Amino acid sequence: MADGFHIPKISLIVIARNEEELIGQCLESAATFCDEMIVVDSFSTDRTVEIARTLGARVFEREFQGYIAQKQFAFEQARGEWIFSLDADEHATWELGREIQRTVAAPGAADGYRIRRILYHLDHYYTGGTYRDWLIRLCRRERGSFGGLEPHASVTVDGRIERLKSPILHFSYRDVADHVSTINRLSTLSALEGEPGALTAFKIAANPAWRFFNLYLLRGGFLDGGRGLYAAISSAFYVFLKYAKLYERRINNRYQS
Repeated sequence: MADGFHIPKISLIVIARNEEELIGQCLESAATFCDEMIVVDSFSTDRTVEIARTLGARVFEREFQGYIAQKQFAFEQARGEWIFSLDADEHATWELGREIQRTVAAPGAADGYRIRRILYHLDHYYTGGTYRDWLIRLCRRERGSFGGLEPHASVTVDGRIERLKSPILHFSYRDVADHVSTINRLSTLSALEGEPGALTAFKIAANPAWRFFNLYLLRGGFLDGGRGLYAAISSAFYVFLKYAKLYERRINNRYQS
């Protein structure tokens, strides 16, 4: 209690594996406004666990069972009244930390909050409309849980949801090669969640074309110059790989039946 007002506790949750290059930046960005930090590690072979513990995080080592299950496990370890979720390659801006503190302490606070995520890649912050990532990352513990479809774990909130103004910064890819590797890995997980159908071959062409048109023209990716073109093409490539892998499953299923 302070001056008669209750100050809610905030828990940071992060899942990680081999994130020694970024986990420190992630945790330090939240340490000033979170009352506890929880890291669920999938048996890293680098210094991720050591760094997290040095910075004061409670670390749980757990076999990776999917993004949704891993994040829900982290959610369930939290003790705070509010849960703030970051990925290991993200960090909270100073302005976001202050805004979160004010928000959770205010009377009439919502049950969950969407926060904009700004990608940094190719020496550029994508602050325009190319990536419109507004994700629920802050919620009351008793009102939230993780769901969605792999690999895109998302917070579900039972109650009112509003938006915060300040962003999360996303440092997702070291270089183009790392981006391509990530696209390959995540498109495989996404394809496993779907079922190939009669239109899968058509979607190999149609869906990537729509993704490119949407990002580059409708969302204004062209305003980011060459980087916007790269973003639209790489996003379309992800969609192409997802449906190509689904189509491959459809062909394999025919031979097995």
